[in-house]
Amino acid sequence: MTTQKESFRFSGHDTFHCKEQWILKGLQVLEYQNNKDIFKKNEAIPLLGVGKNMVGSIHYWLRSFGLVDNDSNITEFASLIFLRDRFDPYLENEGSLWLLQYYLCKTNHSSIYNLIFSRYFSDKATLDFSEYQVFNFVNRLMQKKEHKEIASKTFNSDFKVFLRTYVFPSKNEKTVEDDFNAPLLSLNLVADTGRKNSLNQPIFRLNLNAQETISTEIFAFCLLDQFEDLVSISFDKVKKTIGSYLCLSNEGLEMLIDKLCEENKNFVYKDDAGVRQLQFKNTSKETKINILRSYYELQ
Repeated sequence: MTTQKESFRFSGHDTFHCKEQWILKGLQVLEYQNNKDIFKKNEAIPLLGVGKNMVGSIHYWLRSFGLVDNDSNITEFASLIFLRDRFDPYLENEGSLWLLQYYLCKTNHSSIYNLIFSRYFSDKATLDFSEYQVFNFVNRLMQKKEHKEIASKTFNSDFKVFLRTYVFPSKNEKTVEDDFNAPLLSLNLVADTGRKNSLNQPIFRLNLNAQETISTEIFAFCLLDQFEDLVSISFDKVKKTIGSYLCLSNEGLEMLIDKLCEENKNFVYKDDAGVRQLQFKNTSKETKINILRSYYELQ
């Protein structure tokens, strides 16, 4: 029996970070044209109103955010937020941004997000990082996984796109409006420390904290999506996945779990003899969707 290698991707965006309006526009074109190959055709250029390279980038980001699957089928999540139910098509609710952040890390279609949020800091005593440090970490991982190492030029382009996803550009004459049009900027998950390393590269910091704007409903949806069909999961597993994806501190994650269990009897948290475990009474797809529906109906 052969085991499939874990795959990693550090290109495909053509150096374009995701613009907020691309998401709804891309999904609408895909739905209305009813053609999963539309992003490969020249007719997509006038439909989307962007250049040819940006067409490919829009498709890349739709996959990265879990809005279309690997066969370009529109996902249930995309239908709920943007198309059929239209819970928040213009991304006016911060809960929608947390969901996009969750899926961006979970899908691993754009690997740098999962690697930085979930894996790079697993054994680090500091939350600071630079391009050089992450580049070395990634290539050590590639060697361990028996993959070809990533070229520095390829990684540099990917790292720049990662930064434009989260870090507000400095306001100067060269700054263009599109630089401020990345949907996840307002989550404030990454900050420029203002310091530089010995290579004169900027040093950034992951803003790990309680993330008080994450509602229990959004958290519950992520839990039921990440751990589909499971009836229990360890605290450490939640921490390494959803906790990391959403940049939650240990204290923040514990508080969110406690609050969830108080508000929703479908979730039970056990801490017996040092073994911390979160239990789910109902893991059905209907339960997951109803939790999300209730959240947006209350907004």
